[in-house]
Amino acid sequence: MKKILLLLTVTLVATGVAAQNPTAYFMEGSTFRMQFNPAFAPHRGYFNIPVLGGIDLSVGGNLALGDLFFPRNGKLVTLLDASVSSADALAGLRTKNGLNVDSRINILGFGAYTRYRKHFWSFELNMRTAEDTDLPYSLFEFLKTGRSGRISNIGVSASAYLEAAFSYSFPLLCERLYIGVRGKFLAGAARARLNYDRFDVSLEEDRWNIDARGTIDFTAGGADVSAEEPYFKIGDLDMKPTKPAGYGFAVDLGATYDILPDLQASLAVTDLGFMSWSKKNTVSGVSAKSLEFTGTTIPDDGTPQPNFDLDVLEFERVGAGSGAHMLRTAINAGLEYKLWRRRIGIGLLYSARFRSGRTLHDLTGSVNFQPIDWFTVTGSYSVLAGRGGAFGIGLNLCPSWINFFVATDLLTARRTPQWVPIRQSSVHVTFGLGVPVGRYGQRATKRYIYPPAML
Repeated sequence: MKKILLLLTVTLVATGVAAQNPTAYFMEGSTFRMQFNPAFAPHRGYFNIPVLGGIDLSVGGNLALGDLFFPRNGKLVTLLDASVSSADALAGLRTKNGLNVDSRINILGFGAYTRYRKHFWSFELNMRTAEDTDLPYSLFEFLKTGRSGRISNIGVSASAYLEAAFSYSFPLLCERLYIGVRGKFLAGAARARLNYDRFDVSLEEDRWNIDARGTIDFTAGGADVSAEEPYFKIGDLDMKPTKPAGYGFAVDLGATYDILPDLQASLAVTDLGFMSWSKKNTVSGVSAKSLEFTGTTIPDDGTPQPNFDLDVLEFERVGAGSGAHMLRTAINAGLEYKLWRRRIGIGLLYSARFRSGRTLHDLTGSVNFQPIDWFTVTGSYSVLAGRGGAFGIGLNLCPSWINFFVATDLLTARRTPQWVPIRQSSVHVTFGLGVPVGRYGQRATKRYIYPPAML
């Protein structure tokens, strides 16, 4: 039992710490805007500080993080901890509980305007991770109360890959329309998927019975199992990550259009592509068996809990199936109107993100204040469909010697002393640091007045 609690705890913690931050969408001059839409461009060329040039961590789902983490005796524990009562642990859960995570870390990034300062190109090397977790209410009910029942649709999947991206944007229609294209070559590091479509438990006088049916897929360089028998356990998985475990390709397509001199519409589709994982480096297994175990653990609230090891769940090794998977495609559509000599911008952003057979829809309104050309502060509010809302703030500094941006919705949330939001179902943190390079582009000089030496 301790091992299954540890596995779920690690999963929840991993999803609790980390889609793109909507607050950063309208921060003009920021190099991060191009991640939303490749037609965007910063004011000048740039060179990002390695690793610190762009960090984006996001978590979303149909749960507030306060339903998963609880402060106890000055510490933060998960709902599976024995110090959390069954009533408190189960109060905020739904029939189907899903969490998804996206993270991007820019390892290397640089870009510049071409000779006539109208076209812009950039290159980036990013580390990307993605995770989806689906855990039913009945599973937590069993783990917390020992109550038997029919449990189904337990799923955990994760992947990590390197992304080498080249983007190019250019004007049309007398520079009212800008088109952007980004091509991405992907090299997979590792992926894992565990799914149980049946995990039924029943309680008899002195023992529990489990009727389980599930599958596991694990891909990494040199992936294998240490056990020689046809059956293996999760602890038997081994890997030698000395080479890519798969390859893929994706594109981002975007456009901006000036409807009026101070009114701009933007539209983009990002991560439209696939990753093909190597069958040679994939270990697959199926589990379809009935098990029984004895023993209980009595926590402080007096509720008996089953006491068993995850190692009792064995998988029979089978041939690897198709390793091709679509990426997490997203659609971003924005509209921004500039006021007061373009010093104030009012923006509206719609985002749709496709996650494992379901679509998440978000709507963000923002107010962007730019008192001077190289300084922008942004405030936003996002309506997260079916998951409440969140306030966000952002800051962008791009004078002649530094590019710095930061955006988050953590500062405005009600949170525990450990900075975990109590009622907020999403968390976004975006940070970047770089050095400006070269002259200003025509897009910036048409809107602002810069020193002649920089033009």
